[in-house]
Amino acid sequence: MPGPAIEEAHYEIPGFRFESGEQLPSLRIAYTRYGTLNAARDNLLLVMPGTGNVRHSAAGHVGPGLAYDPSRYCVVLTDGIGGGDSSRPSEGLRERFPRYTVRDMARAHHLLARDGLGLGATPVAVVAGASMGAFQALEYAVHYPEHAAQAVLLVPACRAGTLFRNVVRQLIDTVRLDPAWQDGAYRQPPLAGLRAAGRHYFPWTVSDDYLDSLTEAQAAAACAGTGEWFAQWDAWDLLRRYEASAAHDVGQPFGGETARALAGVRARTLVLACEQDRLLGMSQAQCLARGIPRAELAVFASPKGHLAWRPDPGSPQTAAIARIVRQFLGLSVDTVPQTMYAGPAAPIGEG
Repeated sequence: MPGPAIEEAHYEIPGFRFESGEQLPSLRIAYTRYGTLNAARDNLLLVMPGTGNVRHSAAGHVGPGLAYDPSRYCVVLTDGIGGGDSSRPSEGLRERFPRYTVRDMARAHHLLARDGLGLGATPVAVVAGASMGAFQALEYAVHYPEHAAQAVLLVPACRAGTLFRNVVRQLIDTVRLDPAWQDGAYRQPPLAGLRAAGRHYFPWTVSDDYLDSLTEAQAAAACAGTGEWFAQWDAWDLLRRYEASAAHDVGQPFGGETARALAGVRARTLVLACEQDRLLGMSQAQCLARGIPRAELAVFASPKGHLAWRPDPGSPQTAAIARIVRQFLGLSVDTVPQTMYAGPAAPIGEG
């Protein structure tokens, strides 16, 4: 795990206009910074969060010898729109909070880097993220090609597939079936619905082999753990995030032509996939690797499937991610741990 953060801060973007045409007078993006910008301001590594994650969820990948090394980069972990300490529906607007997209999130991060962190026209050295964080990093590279030198896309997708969309649809319906939901005007959190939604969601994020390796009690506890994580979220915050993630389609602004969207990416790109990821699937990673001009596809194996991206100190998959990312970025891999201890992972969120 990294040492103490150098900075916990936020950036206020005035008059932020969403893709829908709606506008907020001010949009807040919270972030945690490790390391410092160099004099040329060309060493920023910007890490964007997954759907059910907050900025600290990726902290286990930050540190000397790990994937995101603050001795080489100024590593900034962000809260995207709608979660953590960034602007979100639960701050009062609830259902009136603009229906944001992954592209809205990418644009907010672009403004954070360009104006909030003072890069100006200097490109971000690396845009990175896992799952919906990878969606955001991809959209950043597509729409701001001059402002992204490299991209690390971990368990990514060029679009949300049918399986993922339907899993999310059932997740949302489960929350809304809770009597406490009250058509979205809840006075008390719909905790039963949130917990049930998390229990429904968890099995899709791992492989059958992983589930079969657990006892019934262990499987029930794993599902319940995701349910408890969901219950820590405000319902409108969680639903808006998953709606945005399930609507992801990088080709949508290009008339549905994914190949045309990807062809404009100038960033040298690492597409890093888990071969047992059934939530998004290997075909999505292969689509990205074929379509992005300077893409490299790397595949690692883990029965944890889509959730293999989550930093689990001492685990084989976290060490594999560190080695692959560091090699891609031209960093030494000698300090990546080769032997593992069996320790529990911190509860850092799903997807």
